[in-house]
Amino acid sequence: MTVSRLAASRLRWVAAVMVLFILALAPRAQEKPSNPPQAAQPPAAASSAPAVTAPQAPASGAVPQAPAQPGQQITGTITETGFTQLMIATPPCKAGASVSAKAEEITATVDEDLLFSGYFNLVDPKLWAGMELNDAKVDYAAWEGMKADYLLLTSLYESEGSLTLESRLLDVKRKEMVTGKRIRGPEGDVRILAHNLSAVVLDYLFGAGRFPTSQILFTSQVGQTQDIFICDYDGKNLLRLTALGILNVTPDVNPKGDRIVFTSILKDRQELFLLDRAGKRVKLYGEGEGLNASPRFSPDGKTIAFCSSRSGNPDIWTIGVDGKNLTRLTFAYAIDTAPSWSPDGSRIAFTSDRSGSPQIYVMDRDGANVKRLSPEDSKRCDQPAWSPKGDKIAYSTSVNGRFNIAVIDLGTNQVTMLTHGEGDNESPSWSPDGRYIAFASNRLGQYAIYIMRADGTGVTKITNQPDCYSPCWF
Repeated sequence: MTVSRLAASRLRWVAAVMVLFILALAPRAQEKPSNPPQAAQPPAAASSAPAVTAPQAPASGAVPQAPAQPGQQITGTITETGFTQLMIATPPCKAGASVSAKAEEITATVDEDLLFSGYFNLVDPKLWAGMELNDAKVDYAAWEGMKADYLLLTSLYESEGSLTLESRLLDVKRKEMVTGKRIRGPEGDVRILAHNLSAVVLDYLFGAGRFPTSQILFTSQVGQTQDIFICDYDGKNLLRLTALGILNVTPDVNPKGDRIVFTSILKDRQELFLLDRAGKRVKLYGEGEGLNASPRFSPDGKTIAFCSSRSGNPDIWTIGVDGKNLTRLTFAYAIDTAPSWSPDGSRIAFTSDRSGSPQIYVMDRDGANVKRLSPEDSKRCDQPAWSPKGDKIAYSTSVNGRFNIAVIDLGTNQVTMLTHGEGDNESPSWSPDGRYIAFASNRLGQYAIYIMRADGTGVTKITNQPDCYSPCWF
């Protein structure tokens, strides 16, 4: 089975050195059941490794999870005071000398994933220093003495240009293995193997396995231009996707993950372009002079909402991905921009200064039933981002002269501030599972992309190149 970043088949964007760019599908890591065909077995020298068991994947192709006992899977959103983190021990991944460095990278990557998730704390490695790790006979009493709730044992094998990562997740208190996986992939996909293992652990215990294998689009300054980049959620595997010698901004990705839309800013106009993973660039819209910005795919991938000044005023418009059915949605004598679709595609949030200052509004997808969403005492609000569950909208808002990220609960209208004046914080983008948020911030001087948990904790900087903006997490 293929372990995916986007359901059944994870489409990875990679760049080639061309005047435009080439997008290609890189080999994905593959997960194998516990009794794979003989050709997929580790080399004979590793035949003593413990067998790894794995349930059959569900028909939907989602990341597999072992059958949970009633009440076993833990659910909920991580909050700073409302969740007791589990303790997990992650001893070094066992490996031969030829892949020892890769094994170390796997262990380090898994540790980083589990810590950022907010669900785990790591058992101090000093506690098991000098301890003989016997996979065949686990000393549960010793691990329980270290306060471990779970123990993750891993082994890495190399064979004919590919890597096989075997894992066993053990419940220390129940003294049994609860899930095990064998994941295979090319030698160059070490971090992808690790991220997929993290996804297995998080999905099995919490149903939260999507973020380790997710990616983030963003823009960055390159000389006098801006270009679009892509990286893993943690900032690694950075790739430049555009090299057009112009400003390329506000990227978005379609639900399948195989096409992006963005704005190219030319001398006298702005144009919308579509790029697919075969490298085909298609102009979507950009007639005449003026503004055409902030394109966003609808949840079904068939329509794009964007801001255009073709009517003489910046308004929200929609257009089909085939360039047809151009439709104006807003008609107020105001600046309407930054559209964001609800997950079901029935509504659009956007920014408008029709009340005198920029605020967040919501309307039906046909432009009807416009209503203000941001609080009446808000000074300036912008860049709404609808959560994947549809219950919240994140946005940037001005507080004491600084932009901060806030989230409004659509059921209660309660606003929660996630950042608190550490520089300017803008352009929120939810992770695919809605548990985390990416944003742009200049808290350390130049703008960079940061990620945090949905309650504002765990803020982590993931980019290092100059002036990064407009993250799109998928």
